[in-house]
Amino acid sequence: MSLNKKAYIVPHTHWDREWYFSTEESQVLLVFTMQQMLEQLEQDEGLPCFVLDGQSVMLEDYLSVVPEDTERVAALVKRGKLLVGPWYTQTDQCVVHGESQLRNLLWGCRDAERFGAIMKIGYVPDSFGQSEQLPQLLQHFDIDKCVFWRGIWEGITQNTEFTWRAPNGSEVTTAILEFGYSAFQGMKSMDCHLDGIDQKMTDRFWPGEREHFLFMGGHDQKPWQCETVAAIQYANHDREYSYQLCGFDDYFAATTQGTLPVVESEMLYGKYSRIHRGIYSTRYDIKKLNSDVENLMVNQLEPLLTVANTLGLKYPYGLMEKNWKQLMQSHAHDSIGGCNTDSVNQQVQARIKAVRENADRLTDITLKQLADASTKGLDGEYVLIFNPLPYSHDAMVALELVLPTRHFAIHDEGRPVAVQSQDCQLVDINSIVQDPTTLGDERFRSWYRHRVIAAVQALPACGYRNLMIERLEDDGLDLHTQSDVADEQPQLKTIENDYLAVTVDSAGKVTLTNKQSGEHWHDVLSLIDGGDDGDNYDFSQPYNDHLVSFATKASDIQLSQGPLRSEICITYQANLPLNLQERADKLCTTTQTVVMVLSLDQASDQIEVNIQLDNQVDDHRLQLVVNGEFLGQESIADQPIGLIRRGNDEHALSVWQEQAWTSCPVPIYPMQSMVAGETAQGGIAILTDGIREYQQYPNAIAITLFRAMGYVGKPELKYRPGRLSGLPDASPDSQLKQPLSFRLALAPYQGKAMDAGLCHRVKHWLTDPLTIHNGVVQRFMIAAPAFEAPQSLSLFSLFNAELAVSCIKTCEDDRQALIVRLINSSNQPVALGDLPQGWHVDVANGMEQPVGEVSATTTIPPQGLIALRLRQIKQ
Repeated sequence: MSLNKKAYIVPHTHWDREWYFSTEESQVLLVFTMQQMLEQLEQDEGLPCFVLDGQSVMLEDYLSVVPEDTERVAALVKRGKLLVGPWYTQTDQCVVHGESQLRNLLWGCRDAERFGAIMKIGYVPDSFGQSEQLPQLLQHFDIDKCVFWRGIWEGITQNTEFTWRAPNGSEVTTAILEFGYSAFQGMKSMDCHLDGIDQKMTDRFWPGEREHFLFMGGHDQKPWQCETVAAIQYANHDREYSYQLCGFDDYFAATTQGTLPVVESEMLYGKYSRIHRGIYSTRYDIKKLNSDVENLMVNQLEPLLTVANTLGLKYPYGLMEKNWKQLMQSHAHDSIGGCNTDSVNQQVQARIKAVRENADRLTDITLKQLADASTKGLDGEYVLIFNPLPYSHDAMVALELVLPTRHFAIHDEGRPVAVQSQDCQLVDINSIVQDPTTLGDERFRSWYRHRVIAAVQALPACGYRNLMIERLEDDGLDLHTQSDVADEQPQLKTIENDYLAVTVDSAGKVTLTNKQSGEHWHDVLSLIDGGDDGDNYDFSQPYNDHLVSFATKASDIQLSQGPLRSEICITYQANLPLNLQERADKLCTTTQTVVMVLSLDQASDQIEVNIQLDNQVDDHRLQLVVNGEFLGQESIADQPIGLIRRGNDEHALSVWQEQAWTSCPVPIYPMQSMVAGETAQGGIAILTDGIREYQQYPNAIAITLFRAMGYVGKPELKYRPGRLSGLPDASPDSQLKQPLSFRLALAPYQGKAMDAGLCHRVKHWLTDPLTIHNGVVQRFMIAAPAFEAPQSLSLFSLFNAELAVSCIKTCEDDRQALIVRLINSSNQPVALGDLPQGWHVDVANGMEQPVGEVSATTTIPPQGLIALRLRQIKQ
């Protein structure tokens, strides 16, 4: 032998909290596994450590039912025997919000710290792909090492150890789990396990000769084999190779002392391990629900609670920790991926719904307290508008008002507010007011629920303002409404403003014109339905596919014009195959209707696209293709931090079959909420609200609205040959035979995508103002506020058009301090600019601790993140 090969074996268990089993089932198994493991760590000095899968939730689950072991656990953590964190759960990195990933690290580290020590390794054994920004996320928490399994191949690097560099320059020393996390798979004899390790060191996957190999000594939900230490000691005398039970630090010390190659890449390639790109669009209903809750928590509720906290309404730390942790329990790679049995997916969905209910009520009650405090002693009726963003801006605000009149007016500090009615319905006031007797004789009047949009100017930065409502008699002026229009050219329907023009012809083809640049796109949107022979893990095109386009006729296209918003409603239809067999036979027996509404606000430079349907068929995928005449086969998408430019993986596609990859690198990619294509003059950004997947085509980008499939796992797919992934269980819920709705926007831009402020744009689009009509309808009775508040307020102002706001929240360890995280999504350094007046500002790390001062000239590196810790300067 030319090399003395050595296996570094890290004791661990990989713990899926749910998959084909429920969290309740896994908790029972966890109790037995932990009790055995604690005994082993306490009694066996030859066992150096044990890794709890990098996720602190395992301790939370265990100690919630065995609290008497808390001190035992803490003692082992402090001794470095039980390695905990840095994650709370083993989060997905592709479809979960970037802030959710930061909170996952925050709570994982905080929990581990409570027990005495954080495992400072970014350990990711099983997530389906790694973001190129993972090094920056880890370094935000002062973690400088990373270990992962899936997503890498020799086309990225020839080394199993390297320096992984994020676009902002953050670096982590990284080791690949070349052989996965299952060196001790099953309860086989140790001789059998060691034979497998020897064979892997002999054959190896990665090119090049080397001495040191990293193995994870464990498997899925596997207890520790008590004979391991003795077997390793014996093997070191009896076998050809060497073996060491150890922690990650021992392996890094042996392999990373010299100069390492630098790698800059995301990891989404399935040569040696399956990546399962199909999970980006599996169970759209769950992903949309999760996205809605993330947007509520990050974009709206946390800024609201922060403003209320500064006024004297105590910050609800306990509720927010509960909400975040319950949400993150559904962010584990299998859970949010949707690649579970139907019964488990139902539990995932129920958890997220529970968080939404809690967050909704917390929002409502906080708004009510603010509204009562800020209008105390004032005559009249008010609606409070809260702006969660840290800059002043005009907004089209959606309002719901319950009034005893059909007509009303809204006044903003004496100025009339333009309003457009969307809907007005009679309601039974006695059924929606807790105590109708408080209304006196008014409870016998006719009451109306008004849904309107109001053009509100100069909303206060990170603050609120109260608008007065004036009830008008029924002979007063009518509200402005949308009206159907008989166009002079009935073959064309057009809506336009100073920025954009959108025209729909009699066949339903949409033309978009950017009036600012003169750029023009004909037939810019197409609805294309194709088959899906895949499973909950992966999309796979059927061997005999049949693509179907949706069409319409002139009578199914309606134009509505309004003073604030105009719309074109198109009803498309197509006859689709009912199932894969019909698709193979090119039979189209089922009529599917899709309603698309294109809307354009008075002063908006983007077009809203809302789509609704009731899915009628099985095993298919519906894509909205944006025919942007884009240059080349490149896209620019948002990721957990900033933007990423992607090609079409031409090289990987050319070699995957010859090299027998586990799956085809189809150019299907994840996004947070935006993907853009570039043209010679600029391009089109496609903003999505809860849709996480797109596919690149020549000159076009297709947004996967949803896909429907009927099995958790299937073998021998066209795009994933060989064994099935997961289990062969039927998954009828994944066929999504239900009403579905989708919200998108098209935003033409000029210049380069990286310079167009697209992350700022999508954050603004997803952050609606919060409102409350402080009238008669209240779901709960609450005590009057014990604090005072002005009629309008701006907590602080911070605006830089080149920076996107990631979060505004109250600091976890100091209710007098704020955390504001900002993202530079350009490829150039950006200076912070003017800082909020009246605040002391520091740079903070991921644990929200101050680590240095900042000034207006402090720069954020390209695609970089910075956390600011603000504390008001006492006057």
